[in-house]
Amino acid sequence: MLNNKKILYPDLLRLSRSLERELVQLDFESLPIHESVKSYYRFDLTKIKYVSECNAYMLYHILSNTDKPLKELLIIDHGAGLGFFSFFAKKLGLQCICHDISNEYIEGIKVIGKKLKVIPDHFVTGDTDALIQYCNSNQLQADGLASRNVIEHIPDYKLFFKDLSSLSKPGFVSVITTSANIHNPLVKNIHVKIHAQYENTGSNTDMDNPTLNTDNCGIKIRTELIRKHFPKLDDQKILQLAIVNRGFVEHQILHRVSEFIKTGKLPDPFPEPTNTCDPYTGAWVERLVPFGDYKIAAESCSFQFELLPGFYNTHYNSPIKNIVSKVLNLILKIKNPWTVNLSPFLAFRLIKSGGTH
Repeated sequence: MLNNKKILYPDLLRLSRSLERELVQLDFESLPIHESVKSYYRFDLTKIKYVSECNAYMLYHILSNTDKPLKELLIIDHGAGLGFFSFFAKKLGLQCICHDISNEYIEGIKVIGKKLKVIPDHFVTGDTDALIQYCNSNQLQADGLASRNVIEHIPDYKLFFKDLSSLSKPGFVSVITTSANIHNPLVKNIHVKIHAQYENTGSNTDMDNPTLNTDNCGIKIRTELIRKHFPKLDDQKILQLAIVNRGFVEHQILHRVSEFIKTGKLPDPFPEPTNTCDPYTGAWVERLVPFGDYKIAAESCSFQFELLPGFYNTHYNSPIKNIVSKVLNLILKIKNPWTVNLSPFLAFRLIKSGGTH
């Protein structure tokens, strides 16, 4: 058993690589899990070495701030997806709460975890409210939280930080990463294209399937929503209103359209130039947010905010890509805020103020 006082990233990475080999060898296609879980699994296998490194990276930045024995630590895998981070935490001997909004994923994690003999201690299906309710009902006091590629979808990250603060005690450590790094021009451009695709064309149905679901199109969804509630509006007006209501949810859209009918003045568009969301759920499509905004929101909820360095995948089939990635990774090790402009993802650590464990 590793001791967290002496634990180093290479130690965690070796353990993560061990899990990686098991995940690669697992015949998941034959398991009784939902097809969406299998699709996600196939997708993650294409970059499994990088996923292993990300899991080790996140856990390292959680453990480096606590003195408690590993076996006493309770870690939340927030938005667990396939549960690979949960499995990794269990491999290390930690207690783990596996959380996801999708029941299909939670059930898949149970099946895969049982097969690998690394079943998380607790399962929570639902949003952050469900997670808080579960922890309170079961008198669970978590020591840390890992959240990878989730915050860019959360309807209200400010509310999320408030909820997280109510759940935690001084010294609680959250490590949050998102591929939606607005500070890197190339990454930002990729996400702006994703926004445009959702708005105008549709979105992917499965992680490893390039086929677009044209019904899941932002403008189309809002057009149908407005037409349903305001059938007397002509098609041109409905389209105009669908366009200017990007980034708003159903009750806001209905209010804004009602005001338009009263005044004849089109409502102001959403202030963020390309960010867009599902008007029914409020879930954002890869929302681009400056780290400074996250910092202000986190600090207002009694968290210390620390920007963490990102790193590139160095396991491409292309040797040239790998060389470039390794050079960039060396640059990203320089401790300077400007390196966020080169990072492939945005990462930060939140520590609940008031002391350490």
